[in-house]
Formats: sequence, C-alpha cells, structure tokens
Amino acid sequence: MAFILVAEPSASVAGALRRFLESASHEVTLATDVREALERVRELAPAMVLASVTESFDGEWLCRQVKEEAPAIPVLLLYLPEEEQPEARSSAAGAEACLVGPLKRATVVSCVSLMMQLSKAREMVSVVRTEMQLMQHQGPRREPTSSGSDLEFLKRLLFMEVKRSRRYRYPIAYLLLEPDRYAEHIAPLPAAQRTSALAEILRRLTESLRDIDVAVPFAEGRFIVFLPYTPFEGAVVVAERLRQRVKEVESVPGLTASIGLAVFEPSAAKGQAQVSFGSLMKEAGDSLRRAQAAGGDRVEGGRPVLTESVSE
Repeated sequence: MAFILVAEPSASVAGALRRFLESASHEVTLATDVREALERVRELAPAMVLASVTESFDGEWLCRQVKEEAPAIPVLLLYLPEEEQPEARSSAAGAEACLVGPLKRATVVSCVSLMMQLSKAREMVSVVRTEMQLMQHQGPRREPTSSGSDLEFLKRLLFMEVKRSRRYRYPIAYLLLEPDRYAEHIAPLPAAQRTSALAEILRRLTESLRDIDVAVPFAEGRFIVFLPYTPFEGAVVVAERLRQRVKEVESVPGLTASIGLAVFEPSAAKGQAQVSFGSLMKEAGDSLRRAQAAGGDRVEGGRPVLTESVSE
C-alpha cells in the first residue's frame, strides 16, 4: 500500500481515480487546486503524485515544483484525449510517466504499480552505490554486487514487466553490459581501486538513463539495465550511449565495454512463440557473448520478439 496524492479539479474524475487506487489498497488524498496540491506534498510527503493537465489545471507546473522540492517523489501526469504530444510535454515537465484519457482502472493501477516498483528499484540502486562507496574506503574483500534479496527483487520486477508489457502493449528492453577484458583491466586491481572503478561505471550508466530506467550490478563485473517503454530502436540508441560513457571512466583509462540487447515488443496479432524473463535474459547474454567474440566495444542484439504469448 502507498500514500498517493491525486491533484484533479473535477470531483467526478477525482472520485473515479480514488476508487481505482483504493481498490488496489492504496491510501488516497485529493487536492482540487495546484497550490493546495503543492502544500499537501510539502506537508504529507506522498509516495506518488497523480496530476491532471487541462486548460484550467496546470499539472505540469505542479510537477516542476514537486521535482524542484522533492525530486524523489514520482509524478504521473494525466492528459486529455485530444493531447497530441503527451510524452514530450510530460518529459519536459520532469514527470516519470503520463497517461492519456479516457482512463481505465486497469491502466491506472498498472502504471502506478510499475512506477512504485521502479521507485523502489531506484532506492535499491542508491543503496548499492552507497555500499560501493563505503567499501572503497574500508578496503573490501569481495566484489560489489547486488545482494541475493536485491537480485531476487530485480528478477521479480523484470518478470512482472514482461507479463505487464504484453497486457498493456508497451515495449521493454534489457541490456547486459560487461567491461571488455575485465580479467585483465579491472580484476587485478587492489580491492579499493576495483570497487572504485565499478562504482564509477555504475554512476556513469545511471547518469545516462531516465528516472524510470534501472541499472544495477548483478554479477562480477557485469551490469543489467532495464528500460521500460523502450522499443528496439530506442534501446539501441541507449546502448550506444552507455557504451560511449564507459570510455569516459577515469579510473581505468582506455576501458571499453560490450553490450548485449534483448527487446520485447508485443505485436498487434497473437503469435505462437513463448517469451519469458529467462528467455530475454538468455537472448541478452547470447548477444553479449557475440559482441565480445567480435572484439568487444560494440552492441549486439537481434530484432525484437513480436508475440502475444508469455510463459512463466
């Protein structure tokens, strides 16, 4: 359960949103004015804000204010059906996501659930980065990787997103990134330097991603990047950007990385092929090995899986 603020001037729309969210066991408070909503954010520190955008209700202004004062609070902007550029407008305002009416219960609840999970995942990333920094000063004896419980959480998150992307028809992408010749360039470093190098890689990755994306270390010298709402072409652009960012790592001059890509894009027509979290991770792993076999410093990944069937 999460405490959610709904900023909506229409009593009927606000009431419907409240029913949607309370049916999913969330606690909801309402605000009918943007300045009232901002005061509620300051007083109550909600876990999330839903704000409408109309001619008479400037939810984008509210979003910008929330992001200035409490950037960790996710914001979902709600646009009217006639809005032609909701993604661009919501992104410019700093929102994590947007929905365009008419709003259905399943869509609202699913989107809120995803945003809450990604918020939790970002907190996990922050904890991992903090642990890395502490280990750098304390002289660690082990590689900084996600703990077992963190990795299990990440697996559950990604598995649910495979099924959710099928149901609500949005693409998701997975990237597996590994520094080239890790055994030669990073593994031999003293523990503190090795930790520092991996922490710098993670920092440069996360700085290059959207707020809704997740990047975490999950094995020795290997990182997984999860990109919701990202089709194949967009995932390739992100992967190439991350590949270039690894070259900027100052603690290991000349470092490069190989990246394996896997994308799931639900098609309009039902198919027979099966796709799962495991199969996507295998595809990303196979792509990573192809990139490494080709000499490294490259992105490999086939065209997206187009199917309506999801196996567990």
